[in-house]
Amino acid sequence: MKLAFALVVGVLSQGSGRFRQAEVELRGPLAALEIAVLGPTAGSGETSTRLELDLAPGELRRVSVPLFASAECGDPALRELPQSEGSAMWTGWTREGEAEFAQAWLALPIGLRTRPSVALFDGVAGREPEPAALLFSAALFVLVLALRRRPALALASGLATGAVLVAWLARRDIAPRELRVLEGAGDGAWVAWDSGFESLRVPATAPLQLEVEPRSAAVRAHGRLSPSGVGELTLEARGALLRRASPVDAGHRRISAAANGWGALEEVWVRSEHGRWSVHGPWEAGEPLPEGRAGDPPGGFNPALPQGTAVVIARLAPGTFSAGASAARPVWLRWIGPAEADSGLPR
Repeated sequence: MKLAFALVVGVLSQGSGRFRQAEVELRGPLAALEIAVLGPTAGSGETSTRLELDLAPGELRRVSVPLFASAECGDPALRELPQSEGSAMWTGWTREGEAEFAQAWLALPIGLRTRPSVALFDGVAGREPEPAALLFSAALFVLVLALRRRPALALASGLATGAVLVAWLARRDIAPRELRVLEGAGDGAWVAWDSGFESLRVPATAPLQLEVEPRSAAVRAHGRLSPSGVGELTLEARGALLRRASPVDAGHRRISAAANGWGALEEVWVRSEHGRWSVHGPWEAGEPLPEGRAGDPPGGFNPALPQGTAVVIARLAPGTFSAGASAARPVWLRWIGPAEADSGLPR
């Protein structure tokens, strides 16, 4: 039996980004259920979860429901929608794995935990004009030309139709974009940041870190609960950047100009300790770093990175290293560390 649910989140002003699992016992018949958790302070908002159920009379299920609420929040309140002969009861919070994830996050180098995020999701610059918008603009241009002998009418028509176009574009949904960046440090530590503008698919396990920017953005998550539990969630927040950190086991992969130990890289940029950037094109697995030429990386990957140290930015070929990420999600690598003698990186 599959259980579909929609998770509606109002990011709390305190403790936002916390991920908790609520244990709920359900007995059919139940059609829908709403779970509400008040914030830790007055006016901090409410996190609510609506579960669409299909429980037959007498059917008993104990489910673990992902909630984005801090430990300071009170106990959740459950409301059956509509009221039925079934029952729903919260039995407690599940803390399985939370301590391990928290320790793993704190064990990472502080420079890795506080590194500036990739700034690619501005919601405006990435929006591509749709064919309908281009046709509308062309028609507007033709109309203004046709009325060029009557300037007042042409101006009025242009302003009116232009206003309609702006209003129409403003109401259009921005296509969701997602990205994975593998962040590495000189000591071999790695963490994966999955980011999405307005939408992000994430596993329902406890993350190392979960961030929403702006913190006041309302987040809606959708998912499906199978007999084995909740699998993947899709978080949605209009106009917001969603980021989720997860651990990465890089194994023997390392950054070295002597040989590419990561796999096929479609394009590579290297910054020397003196701050000079070079672009090196594709870099095949096992091959030494190709000759480069002066060239800057995409601006979103270089937001005030620390000076006096080497930086490597690379776009991974599809399937090179996508563990835990959607196959359609682009994967990039960003490594910052000292240009040690055995690395062979430019100084």
